[in-house]
Amino acid sequence: MTARAIHSDLLRAYMDIAGWEEQPPGPAGSLWRHSGYPEWRIMDAGLPIGVIAVPDGLEEGSLEWNGVIVRLAAFEGRPLAEVISKVRNLFFDVTRLRAANDLVITGSIPLSAGTGLVGAAYRIVRAAATTSQRPRSQIAGNFSKVGDRITSQARLGHTEEGSYILPILMPLIVQRYAEEDLLSQQLGVERVLSEPAERRVTRTMAESLTAVQSRIIEPAREPTTRDVGPLVAAGVSRELIMALHEIISDPAVATFEARFDWSPAVTKPASIPASVTVPAEASDLLSMMARLLARPRAVTPETITGPIVEVRHLPGDPLGEVALQSPRRGRSVEIRVRLQRAQLDDAHDWMRSGRTVVAEGRIQRTPGRTLRMDAPTDIYPLDLSFLPL
Repeated sequence: MTARAIHSDLLRAYMDIAGWEEQPPGPAGSLWRHSGYPEWRIMDAGLPIGVIAVPDGLEEGSLEWNGVIVRLAAFEGRPLAEVISKVRNLFFDVTRLRAANDLVITGSIPLSAGTGLVGAAYRIVRAAATTSQRPRSQIAGNFSKVGDRITSQARLGHTEEGSYILPILMPLIVQRYAEEDLLSQQLGVERVLSEPAERRVTRTMAESLTAVQSRIIEPAREPTTRDVGPLVAAGVSRELIMALHEIISDPAVATFEARFDWSPAVTKPASIPASVTVPAEASDLLSMMARLLARPRAVTPETITGPIVEVRHLPGDPLGEVALQSPRRGRSVEIRVRLQRAQLDDAHDWMRSGRTVVAEGRIQRTPGRTLRMDAPTDIYPLDLSFLPL
């Protein structure tokens, strides 16, 4: 596929996801109308609002391409550079890691700190990729092969202005299966697009860092064993903590920040803040937490985490069920969790907002049949466990 076709397809895919609908094409292109404006409307300047002409064969940087981007930016109320970035990174989750120090010249940090940031960034992503497959307090070299394969797909973008910003781009393999569309049309069934494995890795990393900020840094107290369970459930491992510790322990780094920019091609995870900040003053707290995570932990009841991708409930039935997407033995599966009718409204909300859910209980394994949890002892959004005790 040529560069011209790639940019044209990306722009059209972006507009489709953003709510624009292509009208019947003409000889040189087509008009796109936003679904929020079913009727023609005219702006004061005499130009139509909610309608954009998109010529065929667009190439990035051309006069026609720039014209479409300018119209999109004006319609969305976003800076031009932000819209261009969103189109280019349509199928990427982007995590921007920032090492800052007010005494350092903007746009640069010492070479030792920069190389340390790159190495620690890799270890953070790799640790999160492993715990995205199965939570554990200490990896101890036993990294997940599936997690490592996904980590190898991540890309390092060009550094950006703002002390020292390192973008990590995670490409998403987004697939829509025909059977998912058919299932969503059945009576009593509501379904959303399944979460790509690559999104699960970035989401786990973001939830891990959020949990560290909420359970360790913001309370500003010595962590205890009571903090271990919620942190591990969120994907935190000793390896991730030590990578963070290495970054903020450098004398040239006063603050570490991670900002998350989610691909619009998949539902944005709810309850994850736009950014997480770890100050250098948290170094001792991270060291204490690393020591706690290194201790052997007692076996806990079976717990699964992941997004809800389906809710089933027939009218009048006192019970319903949800399908929780979670990795099992290196592959993504759906585990059916039975719920009371009163719980289903919350489950619908969690699914539509892309909120990560935790379900606890015994999983029934019957050969040839879907994994089930018919009597969960608890089910709740993961972000509730971020709250300090």
